[in-house]
Amino acid sequence: MSPLYVGSSYSTNILTTGEAKLWILLVGVNEYQDSGLPSLRYPAVDCQGLGKALLKATQRFPNKEVIIHNDFAAQPPTLEIIRGSLQRIISQTQSQDSIVLYFSGHGMLEPNDQQAVLCLADTCKDDLLSTGLGLQELLQVLGSTSATQQLVCLDTCHSGAMKVLGANAGSARDGNISETLFNTQPTLMQVLRKRASQSKEFCALLSCDQGQQSWEFPELGHGLFTYYLMQGLLGKAADSQGVIEADGLYKYVYRQTLQYIDKLNQQLRLMNQQKLNRGDSKLHPEYPLQTPKRIVEGVGELILGFKADAVESHKQRRALVIDGLANKKTTTDLSRLFAGAGGFEVEFFPQQGKSRSEIPGKIQNFLHWSGESATKSVSQLGTIKNAPTSLLYLRGHIEKIEDGEAWLVLGNAMRLSRSWLRHQLRRAAKSQQIIILDFPEATFLEDWIEDLQSGTEHGQCIIVGASTDEEPELFSQTLLETLIAANPQAGLGIAKWITQLQTHLPTKGVNLDVWLSATQTVIDILPGNIGIVFQDLQVKEVPLNEENKRENQENLFPKDVNNLPKLEFASQFSSQPFPDQPVSVAAPIAADYLEKTQPQLNFKLDSEQYSKLEQLLKLSVGLIAPTILKKTLKKATSSKELVKKITTYLLPEQQQTFEQQAIAILEQSTVASQSTSDNSSSIDPKFIRKCERELAYAIGPIANFLTQEILKSYPQISLLEFVSKLATKISDKQKALEFEQRMLGNLK
Repeated sequence: MSPLYVGSSYSTNILTTGEAKLWILLVGVNEYQDSGLPSLRYPAVDCQGLGKALLKATQRFPNKEVIIHNDFAAQPPTLEIIRGSLQRIISQTQSQDSIVLYFSGHGMLEPNDQQAVLCLADTCKDDLLSTGLGLQELLQVLGSTSATQQLVCLDTCHSGAMKVLGANAGSARDGNISETLFNTQPTLMQVLRKRASQSKEFCALLSCDQGQQSWEFPELGHGLFTYYLMQGLLGKAADSQGVIEADGLYKYVYRQTLQYIDKLNQQLRLMNQQKLNRGDSKLHPEYPLQTPKRIVEGVGELILGFKADAVESHKQRRALVIDGLANKKTTTDLSRLFAGAGGFEVEFFPQQGKSRSEIPGKIQNFLHWSGESATKSVSQLGTIKNAPTSLLYLRGHIEKIEDGEAWLVLGNAMRLSRSWLRHQLRRAAKSQQIIILDFPEATFLEDWIEDLQSGTEHGQCIIVGASTDEEPELFSQTLLETLIAANPQAGLGIAKWITQLQTHLPTKGVNLDVWLSATQTVIDILPGNIGIVFQDLQVKEVPLNEENKRENQENLFPKDVNNLPKLEFASQFSSQPFPDQPVSVAAPIAADYLEKTQPQLNFKLDSEQYSKLEQLLKLSVGLIAPTILKKTLKKATSSKELVKKITTYLLPEQQQTFEQQAIAILEQSTVASQSTSDNSSSIDPKFIRKCERELAYAIGPIANFLTQEILKSYPQISLLEFVSKLATKISDKQKALEFEQRMLGNLK
C-alpha cells in the first residue's frame, strides 16, 4: 500500500469515511511498585489529557479506538495488561489502519544486554528484561501487524546525571533517580532507526536528545513535551487546510519546547541579575536544553486528525491602557499592537462619553478579573493550563507630598495614590501581571518598583520609565519600536523585551527601572503563533535601526508559503471602542529602503522576495540569516544558484525542505508582483492599499496575498465587487459587514 501523504485525498478519505481505523494506545506510569524507581508527577495526567486531545482532533474519524492505561484508569499500566492490549491491536488491524502509541514514564538500559526497557508499574529494577517492556519487543510486535502507518511517542527520562533545579523549579522525568540508571538514548535511537529503515510509514517522536532531561513544569500541569503534543493536537500544529499530521506536529513541538526553555532561562538570568544587584550570590541555575527528536525515513506521513472548531468564550490575556496625558497617539498604537500581535483583549481609556472618575473602578474590576474560566479542560484529571495574563499600562504625571506618598495624576480631575495602587495589586486575582508605568519627568522610580511588588505566585513584571520633558513620548515610542521589531510568530518573552529596553532607553536619556518576580513561570509580552500582525503602524514615529527595520518587514509575511494560515482569525479588539479614529497608516517599510540595504546583484530580486527569503532562512539558522543571505547574494548569478549556495549552510535534513520553500517564494513573489502591475490599474492603488490594511486588522498578514489573488483572478472587477469579495474573507459576519461599510463609506 502507498504511504499516506499530507493532504492526499486517499488518506483523508479512508480515515474520514471509516474505511481505515485509527488505533491509539496511551500508557503513563506515576507510581512504581519497586522503590528503586522514583514516583513521577505527571505521566498519568499526561495520558488523560493527551487522550482527550486526540479524541478532539479525530472527531471526523468514525472508526477509532483509544486505549488508556495509567494509574487512574480501570486497568493499571502493568506488563501483563499492556501486552494484552498490544496483542489485541495487532490481531485486529488491517493494512489501511494506523497505530499511535504513547508512553510516559521511566526508561532504563538493561546493564548486561544493553537493551532499552520501558518501565511499567510492576517493573523490577533488578530484573528489567522479565518485568519491563523491552523496546525491541515492542517494535517486533508493531512490525508483525499489517498496519504500516505507525507513530511511537516516548516521553521518558534519559539521563540520571542531572539534578532538580530547586524546590519550585521544574523537575526531570528521572526525578531523584540514582546515577546507576544508564542513558538509554543511544541504544533507543539505534533501535528506532533500524525499525524506521524497514518502513517509510513508521515515525518515532522522542521527548529529548541524548544526555538531556525530559522536564515537567507545575505551571503547565504536564510534562513539557506532552504539553505541546496536546496543544498541537488541539489545533496549534494544523496546516493551512486544518490537517494535523505527524511531521507538522513534531515541528510544532520541537519549536515550542526549545522556545519555552529559552524564555525560562532568559527570565532566570534577569532574576539572577536582580539578586546580584542586591548582593545576593545564591543564584538560580538555568535549565539544560531539551530537544525533541524525530526518527523517520522516507516520505510517508501519518495523519492524526483535524483542527477542531472551537469558540473561546473568555480571553486569557487582557489589557487595560489608561493615558492620562494629552497626546494619545503612541499609546493608541500600542493598544492596537497589544490586541494584535500580543493577543490581549484591550480596553483603552479615556473613551468618548466616559468620565475620568470611572478610572479607579475600571482598575479594580480589571485587576479582580481571573482567567480561570478560560482554562481549556481536556481531561477531568489533566488540563492544559493557559495562565491568564493581565497587562496594566498607566501614563501620567507624578506628584510627591510631604509624608513620602506619591500620586499618579491622570488629567486635572483624577489622582491615584501609590498606596492605593499597591493595595489593589496585592488583592488582585491570580494571574500573571505585567505593569507598565509611563511617568514623563519622574524621579525615584525605584520607590514605585519597591512599593508595587505583590509577590504573586503566577509571576509579576513591573516596568517604569521616565522620558525627558523635551521628548515625553520617547518611552512609549521605544516600547512600540521594540514590539514592532519582534517576530510575532515566534513571540517575545518579557525578559528578552526588558533586555532590549535596557539597551535602547538609556541611550535616549530615558530613565528605566524594572522588576521581575522570582516565580519561575514564563511571562510573554507577545505569546507567539498569533495570526494578526499589524502592517500599518506609523513606523515614521518610531525610529528603527536598520536591522529592526528589516525584521519588521519580515514579520508581515507567513513563515511558510506552502502553509498559509487558515482564514479564521477571531477579532482581537475589545468591545470597547478606541477614542480616536483608526490609526492613520503608512507603508511598513519604504521600497527604497530595501533597495539601499540589499547588496548589488547579478540578477533581479525584489524587496518582497528578499525579505521573505531572509525570514525563511532565519527559521533554520537563527539571527545569522541576514549575514548568510548577504554573503551568498554577492556570489550568486541566478536565483537557482542562490538557493543552492544557501543550502550549504544548512543541516542535511533541512536542505530539501528549505530549497522547495525558497523556490516557491521566488516564484510566488514574481507572480504576485506581475499580477499587481497588470490588474490594479482599474481601481485606485491608494484605495487597494487602504483595503489591504483594514483587512489585515481582521485576518492578519495574509490580507495582502488575498487582495492580489482577487485582483489577479478578476482583472476587470468593479470597485464594489472588489470590496465585497474582500469582505467574504472575514469569517465573522458582523465584522465583514462593518468592513464593507467602512470601505465604501470612504468613497462618499
